[in-house]
Amino acid sequence: MEKRNKMFEGMLIGALVGAAISLLDKETRTNFIHNGKQVGGKIKYVVQHPQEITDAVRQQIQNVKTTVDDVSRDMDYLRVKINELRETTPQVLEIVQDTKEVITKHLEPNKNK
Repeated sequence: MEKRNKMFEGMLIGALVGAAISLLDKETRTNFIHNGKQVGGKIKYVVQHPQEITDAVRQQIQNVKTTVDDVSRDMDYLRVKINELRETTPQVLEIVQDTKEVITKHLEPNKNK
């Protein structure tokens, strides 16, 4: 158990040292500050407008549910149509074969003439 804690501590210290070294670069530091301010602004907005965020999340969930329902209905429709095709295809093939035979029979006497 103690080794696990040391492993985690070592990883955490390594990450912090790596982050500190990367912040020595001015461009990285500037981007870090800029992104931090943007995230801070978004967090502040969420804290100040929790109902708006909640409503937006609920609306997104409703949109996903509606889309899933639509896709489910479409899949059911396609399943029915595929089953209908499976049932009618052999019948159509039989009709085509019969038609071919009749046409062939009518054309054979004309070939001999």
